[in-house]
Amino acid sequence: MKFYHFLKKNPEMNERITEARKNGVQTLIDKLLQVFQYQEVENPNQILWIREKTKFITFLANKLTDLYSDNKVQNVKTDQSIKISWEDNQSDMIDVSEDITDIPSDNKD
Repeated sequence: MKFYHFLKKNPEMNERITEARKNGVQTLIDKLLQVFQYQEVENPNQILWIREKTKFITFLANKLTDLYSDNKVQNVKTDQSIKISWEDNQSDMIDVSEDITDIPSDNKD
């Protein structure tokens, strides 16, 4: 408890120790993955066991550090502004006022 109390009082030391822990966990995970992935198997039934151990280490790695995570935060810069403009091009307009016919009142459907 004294150690964590000391870390609360010294944020710089807390940050350095957190970074050291991260590096230590990453090194341990890398070593364990190498052992489990390249382990020679005498019994073919052990393949599934080794695969499960590797998945478990990968799962722990995702929880402990974002280095091995599939859900990394991606900073995508997009322009979210909408530009609306009106143009007054009378020459491009087509006059359709003569083509409009009145609908008889008895055909309201």
